[in-house]
Amino acid sequence: MATKSMATQSPPWWEGCVIYQLMPRSFADADGDGIGDLAGITSKLPYLEWLGVDAIWLTPIYPSPLKDGGYDITDFTAIHPDLGDLDDLVVLLEQAHSHGIRVILDLVLNHTSVLHPWFQRARWAGKGSSERDFYVWRDDDHSYAEAPVLFCHFEQSNWEWDEVAGQYYLHRFLRHQPDLNYDNPAVQEAMLAVVDFWLAKGIDGFRLDAVPFLFEQEGTRCEGLPQTHAFLKRLRARVEACDRDVLLIAEAIQPVHESAPYLADDELHAAFNFALTANLFASLAHGQAKELRNCLTHAQAMVPGCRWALPLRNHDELWLGDGHLVADDVIQTVLAGFPTAQGHWLNWGINRRLAPLLNGDPRPNTLLHGLLYSLPGLPCLYYGDELGMGDWPGLRDRDTNRTPMAWTGERNGGFSTAPDPLLVLPPITAPGYDYRVVNVAVQQQLSGSLINWHHRMLTSRRLLPALRHGAFQLLESHHPSVLCYARTSASMTLVVAANLAATGASTHLDLGDWSGSRVREVLAGCEFPPASDAWFVYLPAYGFFWWLVGEEGCAEDNS
Repeated sequence: MATKSMATQSPPWWEGCVIYQLMPRSFADADGDGIGDLAGITSKLPYLEWLGVDAIWLTPIYPSPLKDGGYDITDFTAIHPDLGDLDDLVVLLEQAHSHGIRVILDLVLNHTSVLHPWFQRARWAGKGSSERDFYVWRDDDHSYAEAPVLFCHFEQSNWEWDEVAGQYYLHRFLRHQPDLNYDNPAVQEAMLAVVDFWLAKGIDGFRLDAVPFLFEQEGTRCEGLPQTHAFLKRLRARVEACDRDVLLIAEAIQPVHESAPYLADDELHAAFNFALTANLFASLAHGQAKELRNCLTHAQAMVPGCRWALPLRNHDELWLGDGHLVADDVIQTVLAGFPTAQGHWLNWGINRRLAPLLNGDPRPNTLLHGLLYSLPGLPCLYYGDELGMGDWPGLRDRDTNRTPMAWTGERNGGFSTAPDPLLVLPPITAPGYDYRVVNVAVQQQLSGSLINWHHRMLTSRRLLPALRHGAFQLLESHHPSVLCYARTSASMTLVVAANLAATGASTHLDLGDWSGSRVREVLAGCEFPPASDAWFVYLPAYGFFWWLVGEEGCAEDNS
């Protein structure tokens, strides 16, 4: 379990940390039953330490009928037997901490499975009873008409008729995931007790799933209501009572101005910036930096510092939305700019992994990650993306993006020794992404591989405090495809320039604030001309640089 000495760091442990998201059922199988488990994750901790991540985020590990990847929960205070038990989790926590890695749990606040005992009691209890009041019920399906249907490929309505109850129940997600009734104080206390349970086990943080939808109000989208923020403040106070630092990170798929209130000083510590993710892909699609600059400026104006969590891909579709998250022209730019996205639209986004979406081209892949690792915030790396892993279009729902991790060229990619029919999902065998070629063991032996590139970048990031928690300043570039910014800490200044276009870019950068200072590229240690207000540089297609500026006493080459 975490020690108090780990928690008394200043700044808090999560500031600038790199989060590695993994699907426990698809990561590593220790007992050979074809399903990844907690013991398997524990066995791979040396790899994760070598890679250079600071924390791992586990998608739901609770008992579940698994109709929605474990986000349909039947018991919030237990472990799904496929994954192990509570003792296995304690071992994982202890071993992760010994490797300097924190553990973040996915906490699903908004809903349960229909098989949860709370819902079974509710549907059999009488109208108006305390048991029925744990969920949101109506005699018709007309309430909250302005709330969009989120899973529009699977559901026509946010309401489902229950024959036993004789009423409709609300489900903002799938019909087998009824929404809890947060207007009921007993529900709030029950979920705070869940938080207490996992805090006592030593968990280092919670990724709070679907936080905007906790409360409902007629005439609204039922997202981010004042009552929701009031409850999250209660949750923050509960966590603050713990004797160590515990991260609270919000999954709020909303525009920046709607996500920012979750980051009030007495609310949550971090929130995913999905609007920035969408703008990253749009800027790459049309090779222009202007809208990305505007998005970064807006995000920093709303919440300065390093409190935005930055994902490229995750276990869901690449969320673009219905025109609410980002403008319609951004959505159309992404769809037009990535032909590999055609035919892979699911719900409100693109259902592909990163490498296939980029058509296997490593140049935009490293560009996006170079930005991810140098922008202010918490970079989030999805398991397998460090390899350029492929996906399996045609699998059920979002299982396309959730296939087994490729560890070796051995059978099943080294994920499991189980016979093929028992595997949780099939390993990738598509041309260009076959697990016998694209795997950890092969890439670790190739100095120029993508995985070794990530290792070098994350090692450099760990040694450069300006990238972890430095101030952020956008700089002027005279080329429309080039984004340039500075990260500055007390000990160093680091300047980043990235070319978002598929063609080379020659441009002047304004480094006048450091005029005459030494400029040295980070990874290779190459000297560049001294800084000036019209500093000339050439960036190849999808090229980027990290430069140390005016830092004579910095460490030698970190590559």
